[in-house]
Amino acid sequence: MATREITLMFFKHCIYLVIYSLFRCCQLVSWWLTGVQSHLKSCWNGENYESSAQLLKIWFHSSGRLLNFSLRHHFLSTHVNFVHPTYALQKHITLMTVTDKEAIFSIQGECDDVFNVRKWPFLFLAQLPIAKHLLIMPISSMIKLGEELGDPQAKVIWIYHAGRCGSTAMSQVFNSLPDAVSISEPNCLLSLDMTFKETYFKEKNGSAWITSDEYQQIYRNAVRLLVKPYKRDANIFAVKSHGYASKTDLHLIPKLFPQFIGIFMYRNMKEQVISITRVTQGIFLHGECALAAIKNPILSLLFPNVHPSSLLHCSCSEPRHLEWLFKRENIIKSCDFINAVIQFAGTCFHYKDVVAKGLPVVAVKYEHLQENQTKFFEMIFKHVGLEMTSERRKLIDYALSEDSQKGTPVNKKTMASVQTNVTQTMIDEANYFLRYYDLPDWGKDILLPKTLEY
Repeated sequence: MATREITLMFFKHCIYLVIYSLFRCCQLVSWWLTGVQSHLKSCWNGENYESSAQLLKIWFHSSGRLLNFSLRHHFLSTHVNFVHPTYALQKHITLMTVTDKEAIFSIQGECDDVFNVRKWPFLFLAQLPIAKHLLIMPISSMIKLGEELGDPQAKVIWIYHAGRCGSTAMSQVFNSLPDAVSISEPNCLLSLDMTFKETYFKEKNGSAWITSDEYQQIYRNAVRLLVKPYKRDANIFAVKSHGYASKTDLHLIPKLFPQFIGIFMYRNMKEQVISITRVTQGIFLHGECALAAIKNPILSLLFPNVHPSSLLHCSCSEPRHLEWLFKRENIIKSCDFINAVIQFAGTCFHYKDVVAKGLPVVAVKYEHLQENQTKFFEMIFKHVGLEMTSERRKLIDYALSEDSQKGTPVNKKTMASVQTNVTQTMIDEANYFLRYYDLPDWGKDILLPKTLEY
């Protein structure tokens, strides 16, 4: 069940949406009278590229969820002016959200470092509270800007994961290096995937969108703008995928950017699934409401196209998997625990699929990190072509001495009081999904192909 905090956030957001609707009506009238709206329309039609980026001042933000990507209507904002899309290349501006229609950049103060993983373990936690302005441009302008920018010249290490497997500690380690920028769980690629996933269910076209030219063009240029130069001069970018986006990233990053170094992090199934369950417990109030409607025989007839957001997040972008997961008999099994199983199993499945295709990705296991931190990171550094100097070893030891999740709702102190009891019925249902993804049954150790060992 959703916690009181989540429920309160939801009701506050409902009030915000009423206020926003009234504000937006007045704003659109004002923009129509002043010519702002006509200019926006021309930009959406592919005209006026040189002034197609709209600069907006943020007054208030509300998304109604702890885990969400930010869209235009989540911000109470006012128009400042129109600028050239290259405005986004300034070193204190970061890509925040990408959909099939537009790209949203967050603009922080020039002294704010949103990539300081020690302060903000996840990028989305930094962008929202300190963003002062937004920069929004049509997706056609973002694509053109990305094409002009081109692929990054720095070394890029891309970290894939299913969550709760030491990936944030890995981000902390790279963040500690003075010549590296660590980007931890950006929302922009997740928002793109979720946009197309929701469209897939609305249109029921049955095709895999991640193989389409449209999707890959948007995706490629979103990545380019994500790893653009920032104020910290960097020879290395270490990008940690959003846990829910890793399944798509595993297929597209090695294909579109074969020069990137790919590392997949995981741990033994039982420990990882329980840990994911503990941190996601009760945060998907919208998903619980949708699931209740699906289980109700009357509401399910009235709302046949309702899909739990929690299941949408943890599912992959493969149509045959989506069709199977969203059968009614499988949807009704959905809960925090089963969604964690699907998240783990689906991510491991796609890693194995990518490796079988010969794409350049290797795996590392959290249990090896626990056994010997020094040897583990010596192994990682050797694989990515970095020298393990005594100075770097000191920086790594210091980075690992802190709670990697500090300052978040899932810090060690908070999570120590959260318990998950796994019953035999839950294990039986977990095995049902694990077998579908061709993984060992519950409780068995797992060793994925191409796992590095020291």
